[in-house]
Order: sequence, then structure tokens, then C-alpha cells
Amino acid sequence: MQDNANSVRNLVIGMLLVAAPFGLAYGLTRGNPGSEVLLIVAVFCAGLALTFALASGVQRVGAIALRLSGRSSRDIMIVGLAGLSLLTPWTIEVAVGHLPRVFGWTNPLAWVVALCLVLSVMRSARPYQGLALAAAGVALLAWVLWAGWLLSTPSFSALHFTFMPVDLLSTGWYAGLIGWVIAVDGFASRAAREPERATAGAVWRLAMVPGMGLVRLGFAGRGRVWLAAAILAVTFVGISAVNDSEFAYWAHYDTTPPDRGRLDVILAAAALALVLLGSWFDTGRTLRRRAIMGDWLARVTTRSRGGSGQA
Repeated sequence: MQDNANSVRNLVIGMLLVAAPFGLAYGLTRGNPGSEVLLIVAVFCAGLALTFALASGVQRVGAIALRLSGRSSRDIMIVGLAGLSLLTPWTIEVAVGHLPRVFGWTNPLAWVVALCLVLSVMRSARPYQGLALAAAGVALLAWVLWAGWLLSTPSFSALHFTFMPVDLLSTGWYAGLIGWVIAVDGFASRAAREPERATAGAVWRLAMVPGMGLVRLGFAGRGRVWLAAAILAVTFVGISAVNDSEFAYWAHYDTTPPDRGRLDVILAAAALALVLLGSWFDTGRTLRRRAIMGDWLARVTTRSRGGSGQA
């Protein structure tokens, strides 16, 4: 346990050491175009450091917060990511496409995600947590669809570059996505411990997130394997995006970066789709097995009661 605490403490210190030079560089170059990128990196690194510190309790403030609030590290991490999604941008700046940088606090969908994530950890809002998580998921998806629609407008379609929606997404959206996935996993885990049998509708609603339907059915290990595969695919999609600093560099020449094949994004997105389909197939098969087992148990119970009655 002590080794884990030391590892997290070193991670927090490392993130702060990364944030410090970027913040200093922004202070020295704040009058130059594109210097906001330095501030974004500094805020994001500092926000991650604070989130890890609060979640792990390795610092005194985090430990006091955990003791006073009585909350788990998962809940504090979700709240921290909700705040981080408001403090950082949801889109990058693409000057040649006339797209400004959109910060979370100016974006209504970001507020929906943040408020819904906070509701998901409030005990008083437990009856509404499923609806809150559904609303947050719709808001995250709506932002991606909006980015895809934006790329079809003349501001982008006239440019000689193959844009993908992931090229426009920035750190705030990813922070909201991470917090939402953690919250959905916690919701499914809590529901799996309830004595009531899960309905097929409730399972399939959670199955919209890979593996979470299986977690609701009590197969946490198998469900989280599917979730890890989906996270890996999303990570590859994010890595395949064009860096915002590249757009900022070529904006000085009033043009876009040299066009490139986007096969990497397509393959990563296809892998994510396959993971989702595989998770649905596994969930459906588990539900069918549960139904068959339930019918078998009902027949056995009926026969045993009939035999007892004849005796």
C-alpha cells in the first residue's frame, strides 16, 4: 500500500513539474499567437495532478476531503473530472476554418455533462442517476455529431485537408468522457449488488457502454475486459487525431497541414465498432443463458413441489 502511495505521489509531483514550465512559458509569450496552447497544457496537467491527488488521498488535503465527505476515491475523481471538463477546451482552434477554441464553461453541453456527473455521485439523487448518466452520454455524443456536421460546412469542406471529427475534439471533452465511463461503471456495479433481478431493458441500456451490461448481470471481470478493449480503441482514435499545434503552425501560412491518409482513424473507429458489437453479442448470449437457466429452475421447482404434494 505504501509503495502504491509513493507511486501516485511521484505521479502527482511529475504532472506538476510538467505543468510548471508550460505555465511559465505562457507567461513569457502570452502576447504571441497560439500561446494559449501552453496555458491549456499547463491547466490540463495541473488538473490531472489535483484529480489524482484527491482520488488517492496521498496529500493531506485529499485525505481530509475524503474523511470529511465520507466519499470514495471514485466519487472524488468523477467530480474532479467534471470540473476539469469545464476548465479546459472542448474544441481546438482551427483558424483557417474560422473555428475558435471553445472552452467548457462557454459550452451548454459541457455544463450538462458536468452537472450530470455530479448528480451521479449524490446519494440524494440516486433515483435519478440513471437518467443523469444517460443525459451526459447523449451530450457527449451530440458534441461529436456537431463536430461531424461542422466539417460538412463550407468553412471546412472547401479546405484541402481530410478532416475527421476527432481532429476538433480537445481535452475537456475527453475529461468528460473519462468521468462518464467511471460513473457508468460505478452505477452498473452498484446495481449488480441489488437483490432485484436485472430486467433485460436495464441491461441493454447499460450495454450501450461496452461491457457494462455484463457488469450489471454480475460478470464484472468479463465486462471490464470489453470496456478495456473499447478504451484502447478510443485511445488509438485520439492518438490518430491531428495535433492542434500543427494546425496553429500552418495557420501562420494561412493554410492547412499537408493532407494525409486517415486510414488510421478509420481502422481505430472500426475496431471500436467491433468491440461494441462483440460486447452486445456477449451480453445477449448471457441474457439468453440466464433465461434458459431460469426456465429450468422453474420446471425443477414445479416438479419438486408436485412430488411433495403427492407424497
